Amino acid sequence: MFSRDKSKESAASGAAPAVPRPAPVKRPDPVTEPAPPPRHAAVKPSVITESLHVTGNLASGGELLVDGAVTGDIHVRTLTVGASGKVEGKIVAEEITVSGSVEGQISAKTVTIGRTAHVTGDVLHDVLSIESGAEFQGRCQRRPANELEVPKTAAQMAQQQKPGQATQKTAKAQPQAAVRPVAPAKAAGASATPAG
Repeated sequence: MFSRDKSKESAASGAAPAVPRPAPVKRPDPVTEPAPPPRHAAVKPSVITESLHVTGNLASGGELLVDGAVTGDIHVRTLTVGASGKVEGKIVAEEITVSGSVEGQISAKTVTIGRTAHVTGDVLHDVLSIESGAEFQGRCQRRPANELEVPKTAAQMAQQQKPGQATQKTAKAQPQAAVRPVAPAKAAGASATPAG
């Protein structure tokens, strides 16, 4: 019935009042609770299926998987040509994996030609891998990674394909040869004097 005032008793006895402790933070159990999803979910690749034939140029800042057929230039960040895929045209990408058929120039930082691939055309690359069994007809030329520009949009791709700009880029990319004058040959009877 009667309650005592504990604050007066603690002040009289000289003891400090009790301070409530915060509740402990619950940490997720790695076995029972799933990890939180990543902040940026992985973007799914665009897919051209076996039954689809595309005629025209394609540009994307993402990933493209070709299991069907494409007739035209492709400018993407990552390209995978599946075993049933066929591409006829120029390809520019950061990374290319070919398991199907490609007819045309390939320009990429990393090129992987699989054992089931049939590639006809030149390959300009920074890193090249050709698996045993792959069919390849063309030239391989190593290119510095900084010379490969992958357009992110269709407008950038159209800008790169203008004939005047393409000529300027190719002229700029090729280094100028150093030219030194050739001294005329001395006559057989002339005496040589030492320099000094």
